[in-house]
Amino acid sequence: MDYRKIKFPNNFEYSSDGDHIPLDFYLDVLPCSKEIYLKLGYFSSKAIQVLAYGFAQFIHNGGRLKIVTNHFLYENDVDLIEVTGEQLNERFFNDLEWLRDSLLDTTQHFMDCLRFLVANGRLEIVPVMLLPNRMVHYKQGVFLDGSNNSIFIEGSCNFTANGLLENAESISMFRSWGTDFEKNKIKGRQEEISKIVSKQNDEYRYLISDHILSAVDSIGKDKSIVELLHSELDLLRKNTYKDKIKEALKSHERALSAKLSLLEETPKFPFNSAPRKYQDDAYESWIEEGKKGIFGMATGTGKTITALNCLLNEYNDSGTYQAVILVPSKVLLTQWSEEVALFNFKKNIYYVSSDYKWKQRLNQLSTHLMLDKELPFIIISTYKTFASSKFQKYLKDLPVETLLIADEAHNMGSSNIRQILPKLKFGKRLALSATPRRNYDDDGNDAIEEFFNSKEPYTYSFSMERAIKEGVLCNYDYYPHIVSLTEEEMEEYVEISKKLASFFNFDSNKLTKSDIVEKLLLKRKRIVHKAFNKQEAFIKIIKEQLKTNGNLAHSFVYTPEGIDADGDNIMSNYLNALEDVSPSTRAFAYTSESQSREEVMQNFEQGNIDMLFSMKCLDEGVDIPRAELAIFCSSTGNPRQFIQRRGRVLRQHPDKEKAVIHDLVVIPNVGNEESIFAIEKSLIKQELTRVIYFASLSRNYYSSMEVCTQIAQKYGLDMFAMQNELGGH
Repeated sequence: MDYRKIKFPNNFEYSSDGDHIPLDFYLDVLPCSKEIYLKLGYFSSKAIQVLAYGFAQFIHNGGRLKIVTNHFLYENDVDLIEVTGEQLNERFFNDLEWLRDSLLDTTQHFMDCLRFLVANGRLEIVPVMLLPNRMVHYKQGVFLDGSNNSIFIEGSCNFTANGLLENAESISMFRSWGTDFEKNKIKGRQEEISKIVSKQNDEYRYLISDHILSAVDSIGKDKSIVELLHSELDLLRKNTYKDKIKEALKSHERALSAKLSLLEETPKFPFNSAPRKYQDDAYESWIEEGKKGIFGMATGTGKTITALNCLLNEYNDSGTYQAVILVPSKVLLTQWSEEVALFNFKKNIYYVSSDYKWKQRLNQLSTHLMLDKELPFIIISTYKTFASSKFQKYLKDLPVETLLIADEAHNMGSSNIRQILPKLKFGKRLALSATPRRNYDDDGNDAIEEFFNSKEPYTYSFSMERAIKEGVLCNYDYYPHIVSLTEEEMEEYVEISKKLASFFNFDSNKLTKSDIVEKLLLKRKRIVHKAFNKQEAFIKIIKEQLKTNGNLAHSFVYTPEGIDADGDNIMSNYLNALEDVSPSTRAFAYTSESQSREEVMQNFEQGNIDMLFSMKCLDEGVDIPRAELAIFCSSTGNPRQFIQRRGRVLRQHPDKEKAVIHDLVVIPNVGNEESIFAIEKSLIKQELTRVIYFASLSRNYYSSMEVCTQIAQKYGLDMFAMQNELGGH
């Protein structure tokens, strides 16, 4: 709403003894204003109680406030003509003590509003005196609505409670779109006040405002815009004024209540803030690429928020939102549903997995879309259900303008999803992943890049190195621990390696592809994966941690999957080992069967759980920002897995200064047997690749690299050359 839509008095005057009181002006104009410049004689604590009734809406409208005044807060509107600067500061602090002791709801609310403006750099207060030591008696203001409309006011009405409500005082207003007389009256007024605010007018003595802003910050409470609006509505409902004042406030209450209802139904960026610059940059890049693309963003940099910001911008442009969001797991389906709710997307949200009865609801959606093609909706589905024929029949009913968001987008390259891609007609496409490329699957990678019309370095990239430098992720120390196989494990390992040697092509330096080779590789991988000595290394790490820090709080552990040679569950073995070493440590096994993920994470956040144990359930997208210590006992040569696992512990948290990662690196000692040496070199290179990834961005880079340098040299591997080959990550 702009100023031209406000119904002003016919004579453009407000007086406390007339039909239109001064308070009416502020209640009407404040909610529509973007900028306010005030040049005032008095600005008392009592006046704050009155202005509180319209100020939150001004803030919600993006308002910026600049005040030139004699003094900001004082109790009894004392005449300050003879007061010096030092006395003024002393008086100011006395007033603050009085204010702290006598805060009313309205006073507190206005201070909360001012704190919000200060925190967001939208408030300037310039206390002044006319030289040599004279009071400023002006009562003027310039108001701008952001639509090239401005209003100038002047008059006898002070910014005091009496002036606004009781005294027979008045203000006159002049419009930039009014008569020539009004236009001439308003001309240059904003510039005049701005010159004083910028301290460029030599007729004034400028007092220190730092104390005022500090006081605002200490008295005001940190609240969101919506909280401020609700506080304002509560104040309006509680007002105890009579007659014209009560009527004015009652009318304002109805308008604010309607605005809040609309606001709470309107999609918006969450966290009471705006997107980070890189999130806006990602959206702009996506637009430039025709609304198709891949966001290659490091784990923990807010891929979900970045994608939903794209959907929010589409909503702001079109007035509706339509999206299909694909996720790899039910856990992530729940997590996305929470993020969608944070953006205030509330209408027609559909969850599609085996846990939900979704067919009837999607039938209803199809029917409604026949009647209204712009109907807002969001479908969040697991990849498994999305690929099913039962779900696919609903796609033909969805509008072409629907935005398809593929989380952990490497899943789009799987054989069952690839078959569907040519049938998908969605014009807007967005892929998200910290590691978009699939291992050893060129066909899958080609399909993903073609469908999303994006290749490396992708539509938008945000590396982990950049994320750490910019403080999006925290710094970390990395400690690799070399683990050997037992004698029995080594015998079986060498036997398998010798069988593999018969399939090794020395010309291409690669193993021949066959089912037998795959089975042998998998069998050998399991030996490394389940290596018994990892448990001893784990015990050594937790003992050292207990010795150093006294506890194991805020830790998580990736354990090997499956059962050991004795038929025991490997994760249970690790939990039992922890129990033996530290019985008081509260541990929890986080598995696919775990119920109430939110409750588990909340207990971990609050310290009711010290250590989380998992196998794979924490791999993709699960947020555990409170984690400070990670112990990787589960070897993985898959870059996607170990990069995502590192990202789990690097998420920022207010109580976390850095993270610590311990990584168990299995290096089989096969000696110098020529027949299997070349094969082993490939496995060792895979293990060392993980070490390089982790070490390269750590705070203790050189010492962590040194641990494995000797092993690398034995196999003719140059770790620093390998790092250069890996590039940014």
